[in-house]
Amino acid sequence: MADDTLAAFPDVDDEDDRELVARHQRAVRDLDGVTVDGLVYEYRTQFHRDPLVTQNETAYFLAVRSHVWDEFAERTDLSDEELARLKELHAEQFAASVGGQSGNDRGSGEPMVLTKE
Repeated sequence: MADDTLAAFPDVDDEDDRELVARHQRAVRDLDGVTVDGLVYEYRTQFHRDPLVTQNETAYFLAVRSHVWDEFAERTDLSDEELARLKELHAEQFAASVGGQSGNDRGSGEPMVLTKE
């Protein structure tokens, strides 16, 4: 089953991992009144440090503060284990796409990859 929410995660093969990543990406897309582009814009203008590290035609690569992950974990009812695995998957994809560091000249944070709509 093709899922465009997984476009930024081409190396995720495990079905449970794919569902976990898709669940997070759908939660981003389902936010009321905001698109993925709009959410990234909000993050860039509302946070003390701009979390956007880079982007390509498929995704935004962000370094976010831990509270962002906590909010999505609560919104999607993730267990601690699921959240840890999801963060690991994002970190792996971030490293594969951008390089090993999630930090940038604007500060560091936890890797988050958001598939563009």
